[in-house]
Amino acid sequence: MRLITLFFILLINLSYSQEIKYHNPNFDFENGKKYFLFGNDVKFRELPDLSSETIDLLKIGTEIEIVEKTENKLNYNGVESPFYKVKHNNKVGYILGGLISLEKKEINNSKYFFAYKKDENNYSIIIRLLNNESEIIEVKSMLSTTEFSVDIFDNKGIENIDNILFINYLAEACGIDGGGIFFFKAKSELVKVLEISQVSDAGVYWLEEKLIFPKEKDGVKGKIVYQKEIGNYEDEETNWIEIKKTSRELEWKNGVLIPELENEK
Repeated sequence: MRLITLFFILLINLSYSQEIKYHNPNFDFENGKKYFLFGNDVKFRELPDLSSETIDLLKIGTEIEIVEKTENKLNYNGVESPFYKVKHNNKVGYILGGLISLEKKEINNSKYFFAYKKDENNYSIIIRLLNNESEIIEVKSMLSTTEFSVDIFDNKGIENIDNILFINYLAEACGIDGGGIFFFKAKSELVKVLEISQVSDAGVYWLEEKLIFPKEKDGVKGKIVYQKEIGNYEDEETNWIEIKKTSRELEWKNGVLIPELENEK
């Protein structure tokens, strides 16, 4: 019971008050629900075919309503993507699913849109940031786990950044990474800051990394606290557990975390 409890504790990455939506590469947009475009100057077509006439060109972030998924598919960014019949401005037409954002996240003047990309057997996430000057900023990062949710926060007390985006991996079983990727939005840049891991092999091993920000419990003013714990079950019968803990205070300066943590992995 002790091992099971510890395993489930390690699957909890952070505590969030916002609605959680989990995504996976086989995700289908739901009929009757509204979504937003990931692509820019997207062709809103009369038929689900690349040779079809264009009704309109739609900008990134345009809201659409899904009517139904069609059988027509194309490979887009390495992922098989169906055309969807959609409504926009009282018109009905077709848009390729890969051009529709998995979801939209917004805080202050920052709007975020998301899509999958596949290279051979590796999946990445593409993030597009639309700021208040209608400038599109794009970053791509390889995923350790294809299922994730997206969390967005203010700067949590870190100076010189506007907000924090966290790609929060879903771990449904032992050995699946339940960590995630932190991105900082600073002025007109979106920077990948750090990828953390939270993995458990119940009864054998666990590894947990986390960041503690100044506004959070146990936070340090002007610092980002990095913590890592590695545990090994040497003998369950005698409750022999060996644990190694690491804690370091980091600073955000000139667009990077210092000191670097490469040797801490």
